[in-house]
Amino acid sequence: MPKGKLYVIGIDQMVLPLTKHFAAEGSIPTIAKLLERSAACKALASYPSYTCNNWPVIATGANTGTHGAFAWFIKMPDGQDVTSLTSLGINAEFIWEAAERQGLKSAVVHYPGSAPSRLKNGYVIDGFAGPAYAASPYELAAAEAYDTQPDLEAIPVRDITLSPAAGWTGLPEGGPQSLQASVPVRTKREEDYQTWQALVLGGPDGYDRVVVCREKDVATALAECRLDQWTDWARVAIGDREGTVRFKLTGLTPDGKRIKLFRSQIMPTADFGEPREICAELVEKIGPYQEHVSQMFASLGAVDYQTCVEEADYQLQWIVKAALYLTKEKGCDMFFSHWHFLDDINHWHLAHLDPKWVRYDPAEAPQHWQDVRLAYQTVDRAMATLLAGVSEDDYVVIISDHGCSPINRMVFMEKFLFDKGFLVFKNPRTPKTTMVENWYDKIDMERSKVWLHEGVFLDTFNIYVNAPQGSPEYEEIQRDLIRELRTWVDDKMKQTVCAFVFSKADAEMVGLWGDQVGDVVLALEGGYQLGRADSPVAVTDNRGHVASGHGRMKPTYDSTYGTEKAIFVLSGPGVKKGYERPFGQVGHMRLLDVTPTLCHILGIQPPAQAQGAIIYDLLEGYEIARQRPNPTPQVEGLTEYKKWFLEHFYTKKLLTEESIPC
Repeated sequence: MPKGKLYVIGIDQMVLPLTKHFAAEGSIPTIAKLLERSAACKALASYPSYTCNNWPVIATGANTGTHGAFAWFIKMPDGQDVTSLTSLGINAEFIWEAAERQGLKSAVVHYPGSAPSRLKNGYVIDGFAGPAYAASPYELAAAEAYDTQPDLEAIPVRDITLSPAAGWTGLPEGGPQSLQASVPVRTKREEDYQTWQALVLGGPDGYDRVVVCREKDVATALAECRLDQWTDWARVAIGDREGTVRFKLTGLTPDGKRIKLFRSQIMPTADFGEPREICAELVEKIGPYQEHVSQMFASLGAVDYQTCVEEADYQLQWIVKAALYLTKEKGCDMFFSHWHFLDDINHWHLAHLDPKWVRYDPAEAPQHWQDVRLAYQTVDRAMATLLAGVSEDDYVVIISDHGCSPINRMVFMEKFLFDKGFLVFKNPRTPKTTMVENWYDKIDMERSKVWLHEGVFLDTFNIYVNAPQGSPEYEEIQRDLIRELRTWVDDKMKQTVCAFVFSKADAEMVGLWGDQVGDVVLALEGGYQLGRADSPVAVTDNRGHVASGHGRMKPTYDSTYGTEKAIFVLSGPGVKKGYERPFGQVGHMRLLDVTPTLCHILGIQPPAQAQGAIIYDLLEGYEIARQRPNPTPQVEGLTEYKKWFLEHFYTKKLLTEESIPC
């Protein structure tokens, strides 16, 4: 086994083209230097190119069909639906479990599907990693933004009202009239809901600070907020648990007419990982843990973008500091992590960089470039922290689960199936979207030839035939649907909508099999994405806020700066420096190959269900690309073989058929 440690830093939706672009312009100097001493490649994600299935692909080396989690929810044998972001439905061994069997100790932080932990002697911190606002089972309260003049209505934005302070204890003397506002705290459990108090204070030049208190008593202050500055972390009681919180005052007018206050997510100081005692230790040594960073607040206009980047920076710095602590102080040999913020950024901004995008605006592009650049610089700063603490014997990996590329056209599969007579509703005016309430009840199952799962259960790239499998009716419906999908042409773009359409049996070609797979499986062409609105047409231009996407389009697609392919960067002893696989000659590596390759480096056997290959060409001493000899060697008896072949088989009519039997 190697002398060093293994650090796997998972950056959701990071792509190699943008990484190389920012490295070349000097924006990410640490990563630029890392690339010089690393093997850095694009890697094919397993279809569909989702978070929920590809992080397990990376960590098990198993095809999506084998580990069984290729959608956001998994149907269990007893009929329950469980999220695929837990280990409950991951039907394969993780690399850290295989390593534990062979004497290595691992730590896993915020890695989808890693909790509940299946380790006996390691650490799994926040292993559910749901990439959505208010999705964490550990959080005590999701983040909220408070505004006296909100510009929109949204769940995480709270409208608060200022009035002259009354009934307070400990009000300071001098300055303008103190103002107050109630600050409601929507906690995870309704019985824990709280209302804190904001006190707006000022000096000779007007209002300049906000003090957040638990009660109308300055002695209960949690934080004093100054404009555009984060407060220190405060500890608060939420029900019977202790949590941590901080604030940033993002808006305050000197006349006190408007304040904008952002409250962070409140995470517990313990019990967000396994074993439970490691959580309090990490909070003590590193600082409070923050599970989720959402660009949603900036997208809604509730906070400025810089505030979100600062939150993201804190979160990723915490992860790499935990990596160093758990390996150096707790004896871990391997560290695995996942960070989702870049995924959020790419969805909103990446398409705006691409001149081929349907809504590209050269006047707006520079700001989007800067927004994406700031996110990549957050990764760069974190890598600087990590690399400063590792040794020359250690291996460092940067990896993503998929890429991202511009969405030009939206496809509404429910509408297509309805128009073609495959999907029938009891009421024809029913919205043609699986997101409608009581979806299953609205389908006329007696007349429908196919059906779709509700919501995001298995997504509409899986279509289910409404007939007994193997029956003539089943085979006829399946054949007809495959034909209609394969010949579906987007009249505006003059191309087919679907890149491939497979029967359930043929879906094995993209690594899908098992009881969760649809009877018909499809992938869209590059630049297309499945939509969930009730659309009057089956395909139209993308007019939504989500500009870029992944998952439903073919995983080989590349755009100008985006790609559906993941990034894989590997550095360490025996790894080639400055190497990028010549995929034009030998093809791309696959995320399926990551765990077998890492196990080879570590000198351990891969997980029991691993099906990938070792990517030897990333390592020194192995070459994969070969060149044919030029000029061609002349071999007696073979030089004229093609001429002889054609003459005997066609000119002399050795075969009467038009094709040859080989």
